[in-house]
Amino acid sequence: MPGTTPATTAGASAQGTAGELVLALYGRIPVDSLKLDGDRRLFDQLIAWEPEQ
Repeated sequence: MPGTTPATTAGASAQGTAGELVLALYGRIPVDSLKLDGDRRLFDQLIAWEPEQ
């Protein structure tokens, strides 16, 4: 389609229930309890990210 950005491959993915994903992103359960594929460091960066800064 003209004017659109081509899709890129994700560097990592996480699988779990919706509840498990939310709990992991809020630091309530370890990210390692999810099924992770790809670069684990991307999840570490996401969890450490402070959106206010």
